[in-house]
Amino acid sequence: MTEFTVSRRRFNTLLGTGIVGGLAMPSLALGQSAREIRLAHHTALESEQQLTAEVFARKVAEYSGGSLKVTILPAAQMGGQREIIESVSLGVLEMGYGEGGIYSSYVPQFGIIALPYLYKDFDHWQRVVDGPIGADLAQRLEQNGNITLLNWLTGGYRNTFLRTKAIEKPADFAGIKIRLPEAPVFVRTFSHLGALPTPIPAPEMYSALQTGVVDAMEGSLEVGYTYKIYEVTKFLSMTQHILNDGSFAINTGFFDGLAAEQQEALTKAAAEAAVDQRANHFQRQQGWFDKLKSESPIAVNEPDLVPFQAALVPVQDEFAAASQATDLLAQIRAT
Repeated sequence: MTEFTVSRRRFNTLLGTGIVGGLAMPSLALGQSAREIRLAHHTALESEQQLTAEVFARKVAEYSGGSLKVTILPAAQMGGQREIIESVSLGVLEMGYGEGGIYSSYVPQFGIIALPYLYKDFDHWQRVVDGPIGADLAQRLEQNGNITLLNWLTGGYRNTFLRTKAIEKPADFAGIKIRLPEAPVFVRTFSHLGALPTPIPAPEMYSALQTGVVDAMEGSLEVGYTYKIYEVTKFLSMTQHILNDGSFAINTGFFDGLAAEQQEALTKAAAEAAVDQRANHFQRQQGWFDKLKSESPIAVNEPDLVPFQAALVPVQDEFAAASQATDLLAQIRAT
């Protein structure tokens, strides 16, 4: 079973086996209403984030004895990912879905885990986020951002959708205006390839491509399908440039204010939701890929990734140096 070590300070004992056992379930007093926890994400109703949030919400209700109720706010109701995580940090929102690139606004070293072609494979990624490196980053985020991570999810591999041409080699990115998340690690990656990075919130991707504000976007296969990116692009190049992380984040002050049994209920529910998400992720992504090929005229190509990997190694070193994380990068490579 996967082990989740989210934060040394909070969860080493609680999550040492990945799933908390023997939880003492709190009871809801007669006439007492459940405490609401709003969980926002920026992705579509069909998305994996939504499915995982639904699993989490059901388990929270069960493990809290009904004393907690998770209300899911999907499809960017609370803004894009950056706005959601800012709201969690400020305590305007209890919970949100976030990724390492966005957390780097609070802990610059966090961007390291989203560097291009960093991981040998998915198991390598799991060793990094589930081990001391992930725990240390999570603890720094608590201290600097007032944000507690309840789990680590995978966002899978990111690829490139384009309006006018496919990508076959690194030089093909030169001059392309490409939509990116609002995160420094993504900007640095595509600037190095000669592209023109354009950070745009996810809800605006479709219109930006449709009107020619950008020539391309990068993201998961799921996003390409659920946001109907295939309607405004003609090519899908399987660049697999970043193996992305994700997580359910909660405002630290709000979490600290809960009863111990409620904290345990949230942590157990989040850990089990993550086990489910990781176990099903790649099968779900294959499903999105099949839908893209069968339900749209988009042309798919699979370039040789070795030249891309070689071209982007300097980005790993430069970003680590700029983030004062050279030792952290060495640890990840050696994990």
